[in-house]
Amino acid sequence: MDTALAVNANAHSTAQLRQVHTITDRFSMANTYVLNDERMVIVDPGSELNTRLTIEYIQRFLHRSLAEVDLIILTHLHPDHTAGIDALRRSIKAPVAASVVARQMAEAETQGNRLLPGITHRAGSVLPGAFHHLDILPPAYTSQVKLVNIWLNDVEGLPGHPNWRVIASPGHTPESLCLYNPFTYELLCGDTVISLEGGAPLVRGSTNRRQLEITLQTLRSLPIHYLYPGHGRPIISKFPLDTLEIER
Repeated sequence: MDTALAVNANAHSTAQLRQVHTITDRFSMANTYVLNDERMVIVDPGSELNTRLTIEYIQRFLHRSLAEVDLIILTHLHPDHTAGIDALRRSIKAPVAASVVARQMAEAETQGNRLLPGITHRAGSVLPGAFHHLDILPPAYTSQVKLVNIWLNDVEGLPGHPNWRVIASPGHTPESLCLYNPFTYELLCGDTVISLEGGAPLVRGSTNRRQLEITLQTLRSLPIHYLYPGHGRPIISKFPLDTLEIER
């Protein structure tokens, strides 16, 4: 982790307009996001329904062509964040990117190590009132990595989108990542942080508490005004992580 990601965006005379658009369906409560940059990025196409809604949103509301999408990002490889990829690829020919840690997990899986010691995802209950997800078990890495064309490393810029930085955020799963823009103060956090009913942020649990604490320390070091979780409503606040709870 590199706290140097906490770039002083105040060095710019004016902050850029925020770029993230949220697409969700009222049934799964999973969020897909569109980064409306010079070229567009789609993050977490979690279902075929979300894929259809995303395509419609790009064309009808952003008034842009699907050919302008140049990247699809997976914040982690649970199926409720990846299940819409096949449908999306029928309309959009952009490559799919995910954390390089997923490839390492797949290699360990093929060697008979389903979970690596010390960085396992905790399969357990969710706090009362939280959303129920299809994520109580680790991703099937060997099959899921076949979806991915580009591997992302911690603190790198997104290919073709240098204002967006990759932040490794292990805890919910080993390969979890966030996307951060220091010029618009926006953080897309997948299931590393979700929002509960009423808008309270919740950090997803892990058996490795030290690792979770490092992830949280890194995220709290960033100026964030717009927090976009994988599930639940976006949070608009100058200090969105100050009131978070940690899943037990």
